[in-house]
Amino acid sequence: MKEKVYVDRLFKDYENIPEIIDFKEEITGNLKERIKELISKGLDEEKAFDKAAAELGDITAIADNVGKKKRNEAIGQMYMGARVSLTKKTAAGLSVASGLLLLGIGLALITFFDKTNSASSYYISAVLLALACGLYAYFGLAQETTAHYAMKGKRAAAYGIICLAGVLVAGLALVSFLLGGWEISAILKIKLALLLPVACILTFLLATESNRQKPWLKTMVEHEVENSMKFHSDIVDPAKAARFGVTSGGLWIFAAALFITLSLIIGWQYSWPVFLFALAIQVFMVATIFVKK
Repeated sequence: MKEKVYVDRLFKDYENIPEIIDFKEEITGNLKERIKELISKGLDEEKAFDKAAAELGDITAIADNVGKKKRNEAIGQMYMGARVSLTKKTAAGLSVASGLLLLGIGLALITFFDKTNSASSYYISAVLLALACGLYAYFGLAQETTAHYAMKGKRAAAYGIICLAGVLVAGLALVSFLLGGWEISAILKIKLALLLPVACILTFLLATESNRQKPWLKTMVEHEVENSMKFHSDIVDPAKAARFGVTSGGLWIFAAALFITLSLIIGWQYSWPVFLFALAIQVFMVATIFVKK
C-alpha cells in the first residue's frame, strides 16, 4: 500500500490515461520487489523503502515520454540510470585482486627479461594470477549490479574457487611443460585428474543456477524476444524454412558422399572443391527459398 501511495503522489499531476496507469502499476510492482530484496538482506522496512525509492531516479521525466516509448523500455531506462555503488567489502576485494594480478604479471616479466628462466618464479606468478582470478570471480558475482541481484556468498565462493583452480592448473601445467621438463602425457593426466571434479562441480552449479535478473530486465528481455520472434516470422516463411532444413541436410550428405567417392577414385586433393560447390548452392538456397520478402 505504501508503494502505491508513493507512486500515486509522483503522478498526481498526470492524467490517468491507460498508458500512465499501466506505467504506474509496473513501477509499483518493481518497487515492491526491490523492497523485498533489500529486507531479505537485513535492512528494516523503512530504510529498504527509502533506498528502493531513491533508485527509481526521475521517473516523471520518463513519464512525459511514456506515450512515445514502450513501457518496458521506459522502465529499463529508469533503472539503468540508477547506479549501484560498490560495497566497501567488494572494493577492498577487487583492490587486493588487482594488486595480486599486477604482482604476478610483474614477477613474470622481470623473470623473462632477466633471462633467468627460473621455474619457481613462474610458478609463483601462476599462483598469484590464479588467486587474482578467483577473487575477481567471487567479488564480481557477490556484488549487486544495476541489472542483477547479488549472488549468495557460498555459491559465489564456489565459482571463485573453480576459477582459481582452473587458472592455477593451467598455469602450473604450462610452466611444468616449458621449463620443468615434464612429458605432455603426464601433464595431461594430472590436469584431467584435477579438473574433472572441478568440471563436475561447475556443471552442478550451472544446472542449479537461479535467475538473478531484476524485474525490469526480465521485462526488457521478454520484450526483445517477442520482437525478435515477430521480426523473423514476418521475414521467414515457416513452410519454406522447413523445406530448407531438409534440403540442406540432403545437400551436405550428398556432398560428403561425393567427396569420399572422388577421394577414392582420383585423390582427396582433387575432390575438396565439392564442398565449395555445396556452400555456393547453400547460399543460393538462402537467397531464393528461405526468405519470404
